[in-house]
Amino acid sequence: MAETATVGTYAALNARAARSYQRRRRRGRLMQIGLGAGVPIALLLLWQIASTFGLIDDRFFPAPSTIVERAAVDIAERNLLGDLGTQIQASLIRIVVGILLGVSTGVLVGTLMGSVAAVRHALSPLVYALYPMPKLAILPLLLIIFGIGDTSKIVLVTLGVFFVVCLSAFSGTLYTSQVYSDVAQAFAFPRMMRYWRVVLPAALPSIMNGVKLGIGQALILVVSVEFVSSNDGIGYFIWQSWQTLDIPRMFIGLICVALGGAGAVLLGDLCERMLVPWAKR
Repeated sequence: MAETATVGTYAALNARAARSYQRRRRRGRLMQIGLGAGVPIALLLLWQIASTFGLIDDRFFPAPSTIVERAAVDIAERNLLGDLGTQIQASLIRIVVGILLGVSTGVLVGTLMGSVAAVRHALSPLVYALYPMPKLAILPLLLIIFGIGDTSKIVLVTLGVFFVVCLSAFSGTLYTSQVYSDVAQAFAFPRMMRYWRVVLPAALPSIMNGVKLGIGQALILVVSVEFVSSNDGIGYFIWQSWQTLDIPRMFIGLICVALGGAGAVLLGDLCERMLVPWAKR
C-alpha cells in the first residue's frame, strides 16, 4: 500500500512538473513573438510620429502611412503588384541559382580542404586571399568574360556564397572531434562512406551556419549588382525609383528586400532544425 502511494505521489509530481514546463515554454514563445513583433511596430510608430510632427524631412522619409497609401494607389492604378512580381522573379532566379552553385561547390571544396592535407595546403592561401576582396570589385571582369546578361550576376552571387560556405565547411571539418575519425578508421570505413557518414554530418552544423550567412550575402550581392548593371530585378526597381525621386516607391522596394531577408533567415533556421536536429541551440 505504501509503495502504491509513493508511486502515485511521484506520478502526480511528474505531471505537475510537466504542466509547469509546458506553461513556461508557452510563456517563452509568447514573449519571443511579442518582442519580435513589438520592436518593429514601435519603430514604425516612432517613424510615423516623427514624420507627422516634422521632426524628420518627409520628402526623404515619408511616413509609413504615406508609403502604404502610395502602394494602394499604385496597386489600383498602375499594376504595382505585376511590376514588383516581375522584378522579384528576376532577382529570385539569380539568388536561387547562385546559392545552389555556391553551396554545392563550397561544401565540396571546404570539406576536402578540412579532410585532405594536400588540398588544404594547395587551396587555403588562394581562398584566404580572395575571400576579403569585395565581390563587386570583380564585376567588370565578369562582365568582360560572361557579358552583361544574367550569367555574370549569377557567377558573382555564386562566388559570394562559395567563400562563406567553403570557410565554414573547412573549419567544421578541420575541427571535428578526432574520436569520429578514429572510430571510422577502426571499423575500416571506405573513403566515400567515411565522407558521407562521418565527415559531412560532423561538419554540418558549421556548414548550415555558413549557408545562412551565404543566403544573406546572396541577397546583398544581387541587389548591389542590379543597381549598377541590370535592367530588371528588385535592385533595379529601387534604383530607378531613386533616380526619379519617387521616394515612397523606393521604400516599397526596400520593404520587399527587408521581408525577403527576414524570410531567408527563417528558411535557414527551418533547414537547420530539419538537417541538424542534434546541434545545440
